[in-house]
Parts: sequence; C-alpha cells; structure tokens
Amino acid sequence: MNDISVGACLGEGFSLIRRRPLSVLSWGGVQLLLTAITWSLYGPVYMGFIGRMAASGGKPPGQDPALLAQMMQMQGLGLLVGIAGLAVSIVIYCAVFRAVLHPEQSRFAYMRLGMAELFLGVFAIAGYIAFVIALFIVMIPSAIVVGILVGTHNTAAAVIVGLLIGIAAFVASIYIGLRFSLVGPMMVQDNSFKLTESWTLTRGKVGSLFAIAICLILLILVFEIVFGVLLFAVGAAALGSMAGGLSNPAALFANGPGPILSKLAPVLVIGAVLLAPVSGGLMAIMGAPWARAYRDLNQSDLKDTFA
Repeated sequence: MNDISVGACLGEGFSLIRRRPLSVLSWGGVQLLLTAITWSLYGPVYMGFIGRMAASGGKPPGQDPALLAQMMQMQGLGLLVGIAGLAVSIVIYCAVFRAVLHPEQSRFAYMRLGMAELFLGVFAIAGYIAFVIALFIVMIPSAIVVGILVGTHNTAAAVIVGLLIGIAAFVASIYIGLRFSLVGPMMVQDNSFKLTESWTLTRGKVGSLFAIAICLILLILVFEIVFGVLLFAVGAAALGSMAGGLSNPAALFANGPGPILSKLAPVLVIGAVLLAPVSGGLMAIMGAPWARAYRDLNQSDLKDTFA
C-alpha cells in the first residue's frame, strides 16, 4: 500500500474550489442561511440583553430578574443553535467528501439528507459521549494518585505525574482521532456505517495523517488571526460610526434592537456577501484532504489486492 501524499491531500481543497466554485458557494450559502435564521431568533434577545446590561450600570445579573431570564433564554437558544449547526456541518462535510469521491453526483451541490449523514451524525454524538466517559475514567484515578502525592507532601512528584498523565491522554486522543479520521469519507463512499474499517485502513499511516492535521490547524490559525483583526477593525469602525464614538456605545444599545439592526443592515449585507464564499471555501479546505487520503489509500489497497 502506498503512503499518503500529504501535499496532494492539502491541495485537494483548493483544487475542489477551482473545479466546483458554485458548489463551494452553495455550501457557504447554507451556512449563511443558518446564520441568518439564528440571528433572527437570537439577535433581538442578545441586543436586549446588552441594552439591559448597559442600563443596569454594572449591576450583577443575579440582582435583575429580567436580565437573568434573558440569560436563560439565550442558553436555551444556544443549545438549539448548536444542534442545528452540527447538522449543517455534517451535511456540508459529507458534500465535500462526496465531491471528491463521487464527482458525478453533483446535483444539489453534493448535499444530501441520507444514510451517510445520519451515520456520521450518530458517530459524532457517540464519539463525543465516549470521549467524555473516557475522560472521567482517566481523571478519577489520576486525581486520587495526585491527591495522595500532595497529601504526602510530594508536590513535585504530583506535578510531574499530573503532567505525564495529561500528555499521555492528549497523545492518545489524537492518535485515536486520527485512526478514525477516515470514517466520514468511508461512510459517504459506501453509504453505510463504517467504524473498524477506518482503524484497519489507517494502520501505519498515522504520521501522514498527523502531518495533514497539523498543516490544517496552522492554516486555520493564520486565517483566524487575519480575519479576527479585520473583523475587529471593521466592527469597531462601524460601532463608532453608529454610536457617535467608541466611548458612547450604551446610548446606541439603549434604543433597542430595531434601530441597531437597521443601522447594521448595510454592514451585514456586505459581510454576508463575503462570508458565503469564505466559509464554503474553508469547509472544502478542511474536509477534502481526508476524502483524498481515503481515496488514495482505497485505490492503493485495490491495486495491491489485484496485483
């Protein structure tokens, strides 16, 4: 079986953007639609919360029943938004995998609501639950050992043991994650549930998969830094313009969410136009390498089988 070409995998997302720009734009449009729906529900509550915070003069939320009720409402909406965001991400990532593995299935910009999406959603939720359980299993005896060492005045040993356990758990989680990193592409390829097959296929390939993951993380970090600086600069300029200066935001929020949203409308429209291709492109860049890695390994495996 041939090794994974890290460079080809990292370039697959950019190649996909070049080959299927309308599909990439559609993926960003779906995310944008979710954002618009979210803000239509979440925005007025959030704006009201900020306005009430500004009007309370720094009073703790626990001393304002209305403010506390708004906080609880925001938490409930946040849970719904999280579930919807997970569903949309799964649909789009499956579309990215499908665009790489099945380029002929291009209808609806490769997006589906099928068994592959269901299986990947179940895997994501089950994986999160398993991770939390494993974390508690590791933490309880570790805390006991560290507590005994501290109780016997071996503080240095307690620190060393705690660090070693933390590093070991971190390395193990990365290793396990990489061994299961091809589950999504495999589910899209065969439209069936895959789990142990990914573990088998990635045997001896963790180094290449780790290199792909590190490069993608660094790429996203650079993008987030640049995008964050630009967003902060534009946001500060827009806020200062609407409020009549950065030192007077409370007066702006005191007017209620309606006037604020009307003033923000031009900025939001411009941001939406830019956000759709950017977010769709990021999904392609992050998802396509794993589908390319699976495709290369799967093809190599077939060649070895029939050789």
